[in-house]
Amino acid sequence: MPRRRPFPPAPVAGRTPLASAAAVLALLLAVLAPGLGVAGPASAASAASAAQTTQATQATQATQAAQAAPATQATPSAPAAPARESSSPLRLAIDELTPSVPRADEQVTVTGTVTNTTEETWTTVNVHAFHSVAPIVDSATLASAASAPETDDLGPRVVDPGTFQTIPSLGPGESAAFTAFIPAGRLAGGDGVYWAGVHALGQTDSDARDLYGRARTFLPVLSGERRQLDAALVLPLRAPVRYTPGGRVAGPARWAKLLGPGGRLRNLLEAGAAAGDRPVTWLLDPAVPHAAMKLAAGNPRASLAPLPGAEEPADEEGDDGDGQGSEDPTDPGQPLPSPTQPTDVPSVPEEEGEPEEVDPEQAAAAAAAEGWLALFRAEMAAHPVLSLPYGDVDASALQRHDPDLLVMARAHATSLLVTLGIDATPVLASPDGFLSPDVVSASDPGTVVLLSDRALQDPLGGTPSTGRVLDRTFATTSSGVAAGGPGPEPAAGAVAVRQRVVSEAALRLLAGDDSPLVIAPPPSWDPATGSAVLYTQFDEGLLRLRPLSALVGDDVLTEPQQAGDGVTGEGGLPAEALVYGEPQVSAELPGVSVAAAAQRLDAARLLDGVLTRRSGLVAQLVEAVLPSTSYFGRRAGGQSATWRKRNVRGTRWLEERLGAISVETPLRATLSSDHGTLGVTLVNDLDVSVTVRIAASSQGGVLIEEQEPLTLRPRSRRLLRMSATATRQGTDELTLRVTDVDGNPLGASATYPVRTSQVSGTVWVIMGIGAVLLFGTIGVRFVRGNRRTRLEQAEAEARAAEEPGESDQSETEAATR
Repeated sequence: MPRRRPFPPAPVAGRTPLASAAAVLALLLAVLAPGLGVAGPASAASAASAAQTTQATQATQATQAAQAAPATQATPSAPAAPARESSSPLRLAIDELTPSVPRADEQVTVTGTVTNTTEETWTTVNVHAFHSVAPIVDSATLASAASAPETDDLGPRVVDPGTFQTIPSLGPGESAAFTAFIPAGRLAGGDGVYWAGVHALGQTDSDARDLYGRARTFLPVLSGERRQLDAALVLPLRAPVRYTPGGRVAGPARWAKLLGPGGRLRNLLEAGAAAGDRPVTWLLDPAVPHAAMKLAAGNPRASLAPLPGAEEPADEEGDDGDGQGSEDPTDPGQPLPSPTQPTDVPSVPEEEGEPEEVDPEQAAAAAAAEGWLALFRAEMAAHPVLSLPYGDVDASALQRHDPDLLVMARAHATSLLVTLGIDATPVLASPDGFLSPDVVSASDPGTVVLLSDRALQDPLGGTPSTGRVLDRTFATTSSGVAAGGPGPEPAAGAVAVRQRVVSEAALRLLAGDDSPLVIAPPPSWDPATGSAVLYTQFDEGLLRLRPLSALVGDDVLTEPQQAGDGVTGEGGLPAEALVYGEPQVSAELPGVSVAAAAQRLDAARLLDGVLTRRSGLVAQLVEAVLPSTSYFGRRAGGQSATWRKRNVRGTRWLEERLGAISVETPLRATLSSDHGTLGVTLVNDLDVSVTVRIAASSQGGVLIEEQEPLTLRPRSRRLLRMSATATRQGTDELTLRVTDVDGNPLGASATYPVRTSQVSGTVWVIMGIGAVLLFGTIGVRFVRGNRRTRLEQAEAEARAAEEPGESDQSETEAATR
């Protein structure tokens, strides 16, 4: 097999060949002594002493160099990322460090486990304790040291006989316990924070003996008189809350794990219960227990069904009534929707008459949620509660892009907690500890602002733990504690977090800084093991645990503050004290994500506005939309696009239901005069009654009289005759749109051609003149004809009178014959 490379020694300036030889000799004797059964000869002790002296010099130089570094380099700009689990062949884990804050004359015991992560057997595995020689004496240097590479040489290894553990053999995947010691008097560099940890040396058939495993942490030493430092422990009940497009809580299997035994949210509540009389403070996103309530109630989907007690419409057909439905939820004058009670929200089955099948994942989530809610109610009554806006929304982003959503999140949180009977103080707190000046100044006067100590800079120097900024009460959490311990072990491990807490506290006491320490553990901190380890520090006297309200002042949390009441001077710190630059702005939830959430809410209000009887649709979807604008959807987590797509799909779900209210028209229509009626059919394919209007538009050739609101029963069709007026002759395109009572389009529309046969007034005048001319001509001709006839008759009679003889002669001749 290829040979593994052991941890390389860290290059240290000033290391001489003689010192290197001494160190090698000490290492060889330390390795061979246990194998040969030697208890610790004087020669080995002498060589070990020489090696320790050399390593002590190197560690002192390294520590002094770190402390001499400029403050701008030592101050972190962001919380350290949790260290990954070590990939060393021999993985070490520190389970306990006793005492956690020793005096210089006390022995320190380190216990834990070593695990073989390879496929080979390791032999003669020695686990030695190590420690630095010079202590760290300020928080900035401690923060810089926490990110030191795993392979850095931090101090001498303890090789005294009886101080280390030898494990003869360790097979593939096997683990073994170890105990190592740092003898009393070794931490003699003065009070401060030392590096402490363990090294594992071993060998295999293919790997030479060397250093193949490390674990390390911080160890504060306080030998003088100890004072108590006030501290507050803030336990966060935060989690991503996702919903399906139809309004159900997404991922019931995930929630079953979170809320069930061993789940993180369950462990947090159990840690609160284990605190007993210790005054821990809860930081609560009300959307988390609300999601649990919905899961316990069967996880209903968003429903259009009327709420219990909603009044029937006065006239379902809409012939005599005024057509008004429920109050318009889009009207700014109307109150914000109240949180839904899942047990009161009626559900509409997918198919009538067919009961829904019980989902095993949903059943498991419901059972876990019921047990969790019982513990939740007890805990919220036992300890102080700080309430985040509903959904743990990205407050700075919403204040920038859509302040109305932030107002809604605050109001919804307050309403829900009142319903649950939980007395809570409103708070603004982001996971990274930064908040924009705009959102702080726009918050209610009674809101507490929870910041990271990196997010606030007092112009007079230092970072106060509590006070007033922009006339709002603030408290700063320790960024060092939030970053956790150094690698290679997980930064949020139980011992790692505890040692970081006591280290930060010790450095404050050494500096004469009595400002309280506000502890917000890292997000990945496991309260199942971490809380019990952390609570010991509050019982042993170094830290005095108090509720956060006691640190910022109980009156601050119960009475609105006026300008000039600040602890840090008149009006408190100015806006310039808040650190919020381009990196923080760039990290905010993108504006397109906020817009997608607002668009979904607009569609929900529009659909709810056409329902004849009041429903809980808007409130249900507010509870689905607000969590989609949370800090969990920020760019840094790579989730912004995923959360935005959920809102886009949710908007499409609403638009499909709006499209179920449609209008049907003929292929074409004709108006044979300037006035007439056109017939269309309104269709409601929803399972609830709706009240809508028809809005008509054309190119100007046809005018439709404004239509009154019309109420349609569930799954019904209704013929509507519209009064139409033609303004010109020809064919025009008539477009009909379905709208709510205020004229807002729902989405459905239809366009068809209308032919108008109307003739204009000019044509009628021309036709009238023509008729007059026609009948006038006829009359003239008739008169002239009569006159001619009479004239001819008169002429005939005149001729007859002029020839009488001819007539008599004829008569005489006739008689003679």
